[in-house]
Amino acid sequence: MLKYHLLATMLGLSGMASAQPGDIPDAQAGKCYAKCLVHDKFETVTEQLLLKPASSELTVVPATFETVTAQYVTRESYLRLIAEPPVFETVEEKILVAPAGQKVNPGAYEAVEEQVLLKPATKYFVVSEAKIETVQEPVEIEQAYMRLEALPRTFEPVLERVEVRPPTTKWVRKKADRDCLSADPDDCFVWCMVEVPAQYQLIYRQVDMGCDGKGSGDCGLYHPVEAKTKNMPVQKVIVPANARELVEPAEYATITRWVLKPGAAEPAGAGVAEYKTVVKKLLKTPARVREETVPAVYAPIQRKVVKTPATFVSESTPEELITITKRRLVRKGGFSAWREIICSEKMTGYTIRQIQEALRALGYFQGTISGTMNLQTKTALAQFQQERDLPADGNVDFETLKALGIGY
Repeated sequence: MLKYHLLATMLGLSGMASAQPGDIPDAQAGKCYAKCLVHDKFETVTEQLLLKPASSELTVVPATFETVTAQYVTRESYLRLIAEPPVFETVEEKILVAPAGQKVNPGAYEAVEEQVLLKPATKYFVVSEAKIETVQEPVEIEQAYMRLEALPRTFEPVLERVEVRPPTTKWVRKKADRDCLSADPDDCFVWCMVEVPAQYQLIYRQVDMGCDGKGSGDCGLYHPVEAKTKNMPVQKVIVPANARELVEPAEYATITRWVLKPGAAEPAGAGVAEYKTVVKKLLKTPARVREETVPAVYAPIQRKVVKTPATFVSESTPEELITITKRRLVRKGGFSAWREIICSEKMTGYTIRQIQEALRALGYFQGTISGTMNLQTKTALAQFQQERDLPADGNVDFETLKALGIGY
């Protein structure tokens, strides 16, 4: 007998089934009815999940160098002092030493000594040269530059459960009583609703931890590299040039002059006055110190200099996705309403062969066309019904025959 889930009753036969449901609408004698178990209907969907976020990695383009010829100071510049002497102008001056009356009446005059300035007191300078010594001083032979370091970005795997099938319930046929002695084995079974837990798929997501393991985005480090030097001999001014001021005293000449005595009258009478010519030096340009810059002296040296500085280059890495196949509940299953089925005595081998041939033509059945409702046939029929959304679950009803193109 072809079995149906839960309850089946046939009216108009010699006997009634042990369970006679009273809620079958418009039941007719000679027909069979059953409540069929309809499984939950799922659809398969795909979903992309982020497995690893997009990121960027820094790489370093190192600095390039070249060797050039440079100049360094072998002797620093300094001031040289030049003492310029004063400049005088020589002039002659006639000084009256004896008036004309002195020759006529010498007794009316007396001799007086007098100092005549021949050259004024003047300043002049004495200079000393700068004192220069040779010392060892560092000279740059390699330019300072910046060295760059790119830290690798790190990711931490985090285990995550992704639901691929939601929790549901299903009906399970179980033996009710071990002591059941009914002639019909189906009387010893009951249907129980059990929970079907959700199904999960484990994936590892990659969490961006940054470049220092703490989640920061500072992936580039800067390391200053100091300049390199070499000790070279350099002439340096230890004591600068100095000027010392001196004074040259004035020069005088003593001259005897005849002058009229106090109270004496100027003698009358002709006479020849007497003059003395003296040579005087008049200051035209004072002495001064003139400064003169002695230029520095240079020598060639080979230096390593930066031609192009180091730079960072950012390279982007696209995100990584994973495709998850999920089963999504479309319709909740359960037991269908009462529906008409083919009574077992009417399920002939010819009908079963028609079912097998139809299932083979549709690609569901690969077995032998035997006319027997064996397990292989029922499995193929259940697959066909499930894919066509038919509720008979491996059993034969009129809707299934119609879907197979079989008239009955």
